[in-house]
Amino acid sequence: MKKRLITIILIVLVSFTLAAEVTTVGSGSLNVYGSVGSGTIAFTVEQTNTTRIDLVNNTAIQPTGDGIVLGNWEFSASNQGSTVPYTVTYATTPLTSGTTTIAFEVIELNGTTVVPQTSNSTAFTAPIGSPLVTRDIAVRLIETVPALAPAANNYNGSITITLTTGT
Repeated sequence: MKKRLITIILIVLVSFTLAAEVTTVGSGSLNVYGSVGSGTIAFTVEQTNTTRIDLVNNTAIQPTGDGIVLGNWEFSASNQGSTVPYTVTYATTPLTSGTTTIAFEVIELNGTTVVPQTSNSTAFTAPIGSPLVTRDIAVRLIETVPALAPAANNYNGSITITLTTGT
């Protein structure tokens, strides 16, 4: 008898469940918002050495020397959608004191690779994504200091480093 009663109750419950209608009471929607940044490019030049260099006795500054590191440049980009060619140009003014000038060359150090910049520019292609490119910049004399160069503690020169894009 108990089994029959339980079976009847189950049949009644299943019947009511199947007969019940689903009624939507309300609904709404949510929007999903997203963005991908347009990408940024940064180029910085940093002077890391401001010490006066002994142009006669320092062997590293001589034409056969390894050069003296003066600083570095860094290129970084984010969200770069395609490969892009860049050129870094080095514009120099020679070391000058009064009417005496002493020429120097720029040396680019890419890790341990020494690249004299005879063309005063270097090119690289930045890959897709967020690339980072850095170079240390050194200088060395093109010729030894002339014997008749006047003694002075104010020989000053400069290197202007410029980044351009395109070909």
